[in-house]
Amino acid sequence: MSNRETCPGCAAVFDSRKALVRSGVPMFFNAITPRHVQMQVRCPNCGHRFAASALRLFGVLSPEGLRWVLVGILALCVLLMFVLPPR
Repeated sequence: MSNRETCPGCAAVFDSRKALVRSGVPMFFNAITPRHVQMQVRCPNCGHRFAASALRLFGVLSPEGLRWVLVGILALCVLLMFVLPPR
């Protein structure tokens, strides 16, 4: 599944997954990074770097959606820790 992104600098359309810039934060840590740290892409035509708006993780989740899924899984684990009887 391709995520088509449009460059605001030159209006070129490209696949955002192939143009993802790893700026010190690996992509798998994106869900736990602060909100102001966004996935950045670089336009292959003009080299302009900007925050990706069309990029989806696992094909359906935005970075904000993945953040909420991880928070929900963590809350469920903590809840199960108190509900389930000890062994």
